Formats: sequence, C-alpha cells, structure tokens
Amino acid sequence: MSYEGQSHHPHKPGSPPNAHLIGVAPSLGDRRDAGDSYVPQGLQLVQAHWFVRHGERSPVRQRLTGFGDIPAIFPLCAIGRSFSTAVLSLTTSDPTASSATSELNTGSNPTSSLHSGTHPDSLPWKSHTGQVLSKRLLGIRRHAEEMGPRNLANGGTPADCYWGELTDLGRESTLNLGARLRALYVDRLGFLPETLPDLPVDESPVYFRSTGMPRTIESLHQIVEGLFPSGYRAGLVDYTVRNPNDESLYPNSLCARMRQLDQISIAMAAKKYNPTLEPLDATLVKYTETPLRIDSSPRANGILDTLYVCLAHSIRTPSDLSDPKLLQTLESAVVHEWFDSYSTLEFTKLSMGRFLGDLKASLVSKIADPEEKKNKLRLGVYACHDTSLGGILNALQVFDGRWPPFTSHISVELFRDSDTSSTSSPSTSTSTSTSKPSLTSFLTSFLPTFLLSSPPPPLKRHYVRLFFNGRPLHLPACSSPSSHLPGSEGTICTFEAFSKAVERVELTGKEWEKGCKVKERVKIVEKVG
Repeated sequence: MSYEGQSHHPHKPGSPPNAHLIGVAPSLGDRRDAGDSYVPQGLQLVQAHWFVRHGERSPVRQRLTGFGDIPAIFPLCAIGRSFSTAVLSLTTSDPTASSATSELNTGSNPTSSLHSGTHPDSLPWKSHTGQVLSKRLLGIRRHAEEMGPRNLANGGTPADCYWGELTDLGRESTLNLGARLRALYVDRLGFLPETLPDLPVDESPVYFRSTGMPRTIESLHQIVEGLFPSGYRAGLVDYTVRNPNDESLYPNSLCARMRQLDQISIAMAAKKYNPTLEPLDATLVKYTETPLRIDSSPRANGILDTLYVCLAHSIRTPSDLSDPKLLQTLESAVVHEWFDSYSTLEFTKLSMGRFLGDLKASLVSKIADPEEKKNKLRLGVYACHDTSLGGILNALQVFDGRWPPFTSHISVELFRDSDTSSTSSPSTSTSTSTSKPSLTSFLTSFLPTFLLSSPPPPLKRHYVRLFFNGRPLHLPACSSPSSHLPGSEGTICTFEAFSKAVERVELTGKEWEKGCKVKERVKIVEKVG
C-alpha cells in the first residue's frame, strides 16, 4: 500500500519505494571506484537475497464503488492480457526421425523457437495411446468477464483487472526494481554476469522464487526482465514455486495452531483498537453504511486497501477519505490487527521460523564454500507479500509499525573480510572473545562427523547487512560492539550475531509440523496481501 508522498516510504508511481537509496552507478564502467561506496571497505560481497513485495495491484474486493472516481472494475491491467502458454500438440512427425528433431530445435538460441510456436525443451514422443505428441506454445489473449445488473455476462474492456491482479503500474515498479538490481550488481559491482547463463538451477549464480499467487509470479517476471533484459538471457528463465504446505515465504495458513493464535490476537486487537476508529464514524458511515471496525463488515483493512490502491494509481477519492490523519488512524488499527500476533514467540516461530531457517542455511552453505566449488549462488530474488516483509521485520525485532508499501524490499547481504591475513572469528578482535566459539567451530557444527576427519581450514570473518527499502536496519542482536563491524553503528552484523537472532525463532520443517497441531477446530483466515 503506497502512494507518492507517503511519509515513511515516499516514492513515485511506477518506482520501488526509496528507489534513490538503492545504489546505482554514478558512472558506469568504473566499477572499482563506484563499488567502494556500497561495499564497506575491507569487505567483499559474497551473496545477496532480496525479498520483494509484489507491485501495485487492484483491490482484492469491490468496495466504495461510485465514490469519487472509484470504479466498479479497475481498468489498470492492459499489459497482462496477451501471453503464451505451453500446450500439448498432435504432430504427424515420427519422433525417431531427424526431421522432427530439426523442426523442434529451430536455431541455437533456445528462446528463438518461442516465436515459431515450438517448445525448446521437448522433442516429439509417442504417448501410451500411440499418438505422436509434442509441446508447443499457444499465443492467447485473456479477457475479464463481468456480470451485469441483469445477471448477464459482458466482456468489459481489455484492461479490466481481476481482483488482486498486478496492474500495469505494478509491472513498471517491479521492472524498475529489477533494473536497479542490474545497475547495482552487474554494472556497478560486477558481482553478476551481464548475461544470465543457461544453467541448471543448482549451478546458476541467481535463484528466483515466488509464492504461488499470480501477482507475485508476474512481479518476479518483471524483476527478471529488468535485471536481465531481452538480449541478456542465454536461455529460458528458471524460477521456483513451492507446494502450499511447504510455502514459507509468508505466514502459512495451513498451520492450524498459527491460525488459532492469530484469531486470538485479532480479537484482542479489535477490543483494544476499535475505540480508536469511533471518531471516524461521522466521516466513514456515509460510505460504509455501518461503523467501520477491525472486525466489522466491511472490515477496516478492506477499506484501507481500496483507498491505498486508489492513491497509488492516482484515482480520485472523496477528499475526506484521502485525509492523512484518517488514513493514519486506519492504518494504525489495521497494523495492530495483522501484526500484534508477533508479540508471542510461538506465533513468530510458526509464521517465519522455517523461512529464516532456510535463509541461514543458505548463508552457512555459502560461507563453507568460499571458492564456490558447489555453491554458485550469488543473488536470490523472492517475490512475496506485505505479510512476508512484515513477518521478517517482526521476527528480527525491527518492525517500524507501518504497512509495507507495494514493491517494498528487504535485502540481506553476506560479506567476507577481504583481508587475506584475517581468518579468525570477528569476536577475536575483542578482549572477551575467548569465551565465544569461532566461526569455524560454528559452521562445522552443521557438518556430518565423517567430513571432519581432518581439521577444517580457517574461515574468514563474515558479516550480514540488512536494508529495508534502501534504509539500513539496526538489529537489536547486533547492538553490542562485539556484534557488528567497527564503525558500522550496528548496521553490519557479525554473522554469529545475525545467526543468533535467527536461532531465536527458526524451526525445521518437522518442528513446524509438530507445532502446528491443535485439538480444536479454528476458523481459517487467509492473510496474504
């Protein structure tokens, strides 16, 4: 939820929040000098993970229709109407004939066959029925069908959005974020190759993942287009989506105990913060018909969602509904509704524990392979939701109490000490370091004993830096002088300190499944924005 001039994350429509704070090259071509101002002196960037809320979207439901210029259907989605989809096709070619092979492999570039309708990763084959089949690409145009007042369907306009769909503006803002990533990691730092190589996922320097919702998948596609534009991709782009039960990028509502704790928290928030909405009744009741509350119908979060969508897309709303004080009061109540549940450690673990455990494991794997013999990953991009970013910030105890705007992003960057003589733990620089385990012993605790027949080589110092919308985060776990890079004012954590912050909440998959079990039936509430 964002719009130009929003005080805590000001940004222009079609751009990510605080885009000016994402480092880009002042003069491309002079990577070494330009990079020094972004990478702390004496450190080397090793790996980066970016967690991005999807771009601007249409409202998730129909509300406030007819007030101001708020339409019944939002005509903001023209770009995503024409695309190609993989289909199974009949063919008369013999799958063993060389002519069939040449038909399906048109040109050395795998993407060239997309324009001919053939799918580059498939040759004809015989099905169990004896038919010769192949995969092809079908070009299609999708239309949103609407129900009219007489319960008759009509086609609407080519730009009509589905509820919760990524809009053209959302595509632009995520595209621009991808372009910023290219300017930073390719042009400025030389950290990534100019062209995305055609490699298996586990051998690629980049990793793309999305939740299963169309708006996040499409946002990820736009980020990739900005990061590696057409002409800078050697093949098809791989991205991953997890099965619903394994999804950890947002609080997974399949966890019954988490839902139960959430419902308790929502009820408490309604009791405590509904009174803060009472002063708005005189203004809002003419639009909502009933007093607006956290637990009313319509709900406060739904009205706020529609208003922020309108503001983000410059759709005129009644002047009293765009009053900053009214929006601030609404947002405050909704933030308490959605995020107060993180006041309990149990909820925090069940909602974000698996995700943070996965993140730490990726960093540990990278540290243990400094020569990148097996772990080639340098950049991971994850398209997710407002509840994802709010969950991360709450779990690490740095939530600012504001709703994460569209295209908000959290970056987690891993650095290694570039001093070749430095191989000890960061804590050895202090007089109290003798009581702390070294980074080597910390990492070897994750390895099987049969791999430890000989002492592991000493590891260099590693640090972790987090940004939220381009602004550095000060993790409480990194506040002590021995827990961060000297001179960083606590914004660049030692890896041990960051790992300790994660350990407070992380869960394995089996621990999560065990913790999610409850005896009572609870009401399911989907909370993905």
